[in-house]
Formats: sequence, C-alpha cells, structure tokens
Amino acid sequence: MSIQNIKRIGLLLFFSSLIVFQAQSNIVILNGLTHEDTSSPGEKYRGSIQVQNAGTEARTVRVYIRDYWYTYQGESRHDEPGTQERSNANWINFSPKLLTLQPDERAIVDFEVNTPMNDSLCGTYWSVIMVEGLVPQDTAKTAGLKIHTAIRYAVQIITNIEETGERDLQFIGLELDDSQEQNVLNVAVKNTGERMLKPELSMEIFNNTGESMGIFKAERRKTFPGTSILLSLSLVGVEPGSYTAVLVANCDADHIFGTNFTLEI
Repeated sequence: MSIQNIKRIGLLLFFSSLIVFQAQSNIVILNGLTHEDTSSPGEKYRGSIQVQNAGTEARTVRVYIRDYWYTYQGESRHDEPGTQERSNANWINFSPKLLTLQPDERAIVDFEVNTPMNDSLCGTYWSVIMVEGLVPQDTAKTAGLKIHTAIRYAVQIITNIEETGERDLQFIGLELDDSQEQNVLNVAVKNTGERMLKPELSMEIFNNTGESMGIFKAERRKTFPGTSILLSLSLVGVEPGSYTAVLVANCDADHIFGTNFTLEI
C-alpha cells in the first residue's frame, strides 16, 4: 500500500514598500504539552499549565479548549469541544480564560477533570487546552507592511479510564523514500482500538541466505484511538537488493503487533 507524499508549497511574495516582520512568539509553556492521568468514573483530578511571558512587552493570553484529531498524511483538526467521539472536553473546567502577563511574568492555568459517573466509559479520552498569545494592535502609523506571527500551544489533556480499553494497531501503509542520500522506510500505522498506544517500531531485515542485516528502529510516538501516525526507519548501511523484513510495533509487554513483507531497495 502506498503512502501519499506530503508536499509543502511555499508562496514567495514581493512588495515594493518596506516589510517589517515582528514575531510574537514570546509566550512559552514551562511544564510540557502533555498531561496524562488515569481516572475512574465519578472521580476528579486536577492539574495546571505554567505560562511565561519571555518577551520584553506585556502580552495578553487567551485560553480555550478544542477537540484534536490527526492522520499520518499530515491532516489535523482542532474541532469545537465535545464533537469527537472520545472527547473529554466537556469534563474539563479551567481558569483563567484570559490573562495579561508583564515581561518575564509567570502565571498558572488551573484545570479540573470531572470524569462522568458512567460505567460504559473505557479506554482513552482526550482534548487540548489552547494557549494563545494575542497579537497586539498597532497604535502608531508606520509606512509599509507589518506582519505579525502569533504562536499558540495545544496542551493535550489525556484521561485513561483505569486499565480498560481494547488495544489494537494496524499497519496501513509502507513506502520506501529513496530521494535522499540515505534510504528511509516510512510506515503508517493506525490505532484501531480504544486505548492510546505508544508504539516503538523496529524492523529486522534478512538477505536471500537468511542472514540478518540488522535491526532498525523508529522513535516511539503516541497515537490516539482513530488516529494514525507515520514512523520512519533510516536504513543505514543497507545495500540495494531484495530482502525479507519483519516489522514489529511494541506498544507494551502484552501488546506487540507485527507483519512480514518483502523489501526491494
């Protein structure tokens, strides 16, 4: 199965007047972009997001919540809260929703997750709290074009319902990328279960005499139920030829998924 190539098309714009670029990327998150917890139906738990203004001017920050979904092809969506099947957005209360930070000032956005009393809950539920530095309005009139770049962060709030939920992973695409100096095998996998998985992908390849040519690994990444990711294996030192390959996605000691295939380089 072929994996579609993702191409980025850049637009080069020319202006006869002066262009001033001002990057408004001074807001930073200090304690990570993932908050993962285990809960039971009817339980509550709390957390916080630490925000800092690392710039030299006061900044206003907007905080809001969205659902989050993505695919290995590069598609991603930040939908209205509560629209995804496994959204926990409606379980979450957070404060403040708007704050102003002076230069080098820090603040905390507190959140509380109220897991519903519902025995049918199982597996993983998630959403994202968006932290966005608002672009200040210009009060001075200046010649030329001024471009502001606003940065926003998506902080993942992940709720695992105890140890429940089916774990299942499928290989949905393989593609050899030989356009670079080093060959890379891109592997698309989809989480078809009910629980978030963090597969570590490894592949062992064998020549036509059965001799192992090495084991190649990709960085471990997480995938939520119904989402897919692209994992890349750098085939360092593998010469052109025909090989037999064993591909293994190790999610944990009890959940290992694999497949065999022929690899032509």
